Amino acid sequence: MKLLVDIGNSRVKWAIMDNGGLSDSQSFDRNKSGIKASLNKAWKTLIEIEAIYVANVAGEKIAEQLSEWTQKQWNLTPKFIQAEKKHFGVINAYDEPEKLGVDRWLSLISARQHARLAQCIIDCGTAITVDIVTKTGQHQGGMIIPGISIMKSSLVNNTDALTADTDNQEFKTLATNTYSAIHTGTLYAVTATIERIISDLKENFNNRIRFIITGGDADALLPLLSDDVHHYPDIVLRGLAFYARQDKTKTSARKKTKPKQNEASPDVEESAANTENETAPPVKENAQKDTQPVTDNSTEDKPKPARKPRKTRATKPKVAAKTETEASDPSLPEEAI
Repeated sequence: MKLLVDIGNSRVKWAIMDNGGLSDSQSFDRNKSGIKASLNKAWKTLIEIEAIYVANVAGEKIAEQLSEWTQKQWNLTPKFIQAEKKHFGVINAYDEPEKLGVDRWLSLISARQHARLAQCIIDCGTAITVDIVTKTGQHQGGMIIPGISIMKSSLVNNTDALTADTDNQEFKTLATNTYSAIHTGTLYAVTATIERIISDLKENFNNRIRFIITGGDADALLPLLSDDVHHYPDIVLRGLAFYARQDKTKTSARKKTKPKQNEASPDVEESAANTENETAPPVKENAQKDTQPVTDNSTEDKPKPARKPRKTRATKPKVAAKTETEASDPSLPEEAI
């Protein structure tokens, strides 16, 4: 089994991948100072983990803590995925491809499988990111917007009269307490921004574009958005699954090309045949002189019988290997979202 991990700024999401696909995802809040205590609670009972694939946007410190924990628990080093210039049919639009957030990159790979339309991925986490990929896999770029939690904390931290009294939080168009007013105002600010983005992109793409929302705040925003926005909470984990399947395919290919240990080489077989001829007992001359004609074992002056042509099996035509784009072609997706 493979462990797929999506480490965000606020939460850690994870799922198990086996031959049957992805399990339902689980998550836990990430402590800013470290995650080892949370890992003990969430993963201590997991067994038969063969590999770990990670999308991490939380920095090097968290990555080191994760690696230390998995080394101690399973003697495994996680594979941290990074954004690339081109992979799985997606072409990164960034001048420096590795600077694109890995969560955004993996979301593009997952969304790319719906190639009949352009895709817009709206990830509503601590920050809200928007990315567009065309039906041919070309990333068009995107934008980053302050998320709901950043907007709330910005108001609370920069205004003396406002406090973070979460007990009074409720959504009302006209709120009657301070924190509900902050909660409602930030939700409206975000949804209004998203609706304007959707409207502009529909016009730019002649309505040939599909909208996907994901991230921790998606559930709170969905009731306020139009019905043609599709919710995929595990889109980053599904992107990680493409890398896990790719490595599985490479491993299977190496196993197929490895020679069998019990299979003797032609040189060994020829040597064994020669040894057998050398050690065979000599035929006694005239041993059956009185009962049957003596067989002349000499090969002098006798032409050697012509060898029968060896039958060969018809070889099957080789099937061309799939190109990278074909491998991610939506008509043949291994598991599209």
